[in-house]
Amino acid sequence: MKNLFGFIFALLLVCSFTADAFSGDGNGIKLNDRVTNNINLSKSKFEKDYEIQKDFYAEKTGKKLVDFYIDLQLGYGSTNANIDSKSSSTTYNTSSSGGFNVGSIFYLNIADAWSFSSGLDFFNKKFEVETTDTNVVATDRIKDVSNQYLNIPLYFNVGGMISDKVGLTFMGGPYLGLLLSTDEEQGLGYKNFDLGLAGTLTGNYLVAPLVSVILGTKFQYGGLNNLGSTETVESIHTTNFTVFSGVRFGL
Repeated sequence: MKNLFGFIFALLLVCSFTADAFSGDGNGIKLNDRVTNNINLSKSKFEKDYEIQKDFYAEKTGKKLVDFYIDLQLGYGSTNANIDSKSSSTTYNTSSSGGFNVGSIFYLNIADAWSFSSGLDFFNKKFEVETTDTNVVATDRIKDVSNQYLNIPLYFNVGGMISDKVGLTFMGGPYLGLLLSTDEEQGLGYKNFDLGLAGTLTGNYLVAPLVSVILGTKFQYGGLNNLGSTETVESIHTTNFTVFSGVRFGL
């Protein structure tokens, strides 16, 4: 009989500890709390991964209503200028120089019907100018010109993914360039803004869902508004060719 009472007491003690472990007494995290937390964390991670993969699939298959992504670009380009003189005795000979380009460009596709891009594009457009005046002896002067512009483009896009990993996009249209600073000493009379046309060809390689590395080239024709005009300068136009690389992020 003593053995029976001892067995019943031990069984009740075990049941009491088990119930306390699963129900908790408010003094700490019990087993059932830890299990619940782990389930919640796993569910949250699953839902996040699901949303990423769903957006990735929609972007690849063209079923996403609004597609938005951003390119962060770093490049190096060459600029040349065409300067026309008002005087037949004065000529301006130019040669190209290199400068850096940093840009942040966003792309917006709406239902595969409208696709355009804009952003901020910083350019350091540099070139050399040699001035010759035939009316005066030994007046050849060679000066460096370095103009810093902040361009705001408005481009229309054509292209997309051509395979599971590789995409190709062309965008082109007008841009407005704001002259931030200049160190030219030729008296060319640079205006505070540049209205031009540009085209960009960009290739991207997918390295993770919604993340790509990019490589591309840009061409710009600046001075549709005539960049400079003085008593001796008729007009100034520029051309710029840039190669760039960077990263693309999709949202």
